[in-house]
Amino acid sequence: MNPFVATAYAAPSQFRGNVGAMIIDSDPLVKLVLLILFIFSVISWAIIIFKWRELSAAKTNNQILLDILDKGASLEEISRKMNIFEPSPAKTILSDGTKELNRIIDKDPNISVSILSNVETKVISSKIQQDAKLSVGLGFLASISNASPFIGLLGTVWGIMDSFREIGLAGSANLATVAPGISEALIATAAGLFVAIPAVLFYNYFNGIMGYIENQMETFQVDFMNLIRRETIHGDK
Repeated sequence: MNPFVATAYAAPSQFRGNVGAMIIDSDPLVKLVLLILFIFSVISWAIIIFKWRELSAAKTNNQILLDILDKGASLEEISRKMNIFEPSPAKTILSDGTKELNRIIDKDPNISVSILSNVETKVISSKIQQDAKLSVGLGFLASISNASPFIGLLGTVWGIMDSFREIGLAGSANLATVAPGISEALIATAAGLFVAIPAVLFYNYFNGIMGYIENQMETFQVDFMNLIRRETIHGDK
């Protein structure tokens, strides 16, 4: 049986009224919409949990390295403690910048300002990569938040169309005839909103944290390059 052909599903002789029963009694297309929304909800919450943990850890661990630089730690001291730092975007930037600096020093111990531009370029490149890594998943979360209400609305519209066709076939427009089908159809809209609301709230929240982390990385980039210039160009150990 083709689910896309209006079938005028008759309401059960006894309208049970609970949500589970209405889902079971709903039109096949409405069931398909609900299944899609359920899958979106699972994916959405998986992204939310993962990004919450990832961004919270990045924010906390970035601040630890910023505090260390702010306290005047030397490049040698920071490099020596590299392995004890928790993973973070700032640690990756630090590691990439330090490796580039060591490669330059190995070739020519006499460091010039122009050569240090290579290190700064590497640091900027590393920061861009970390920005891209942290933003993974947020685009799909935004898509879920935007699309879910419309997918739910599709199920509702289809269910209401079927209910009106049922009215035509029954030749009766009393509330008892219309209410069950419309109630079942409206579940799709409610499900769409149920999926979309957490997705859009957490998307906006994560964007705020991303902005804060980006500011941390920009600050770290400036402080790290200043430290390198002090110790390599000016000899301030």
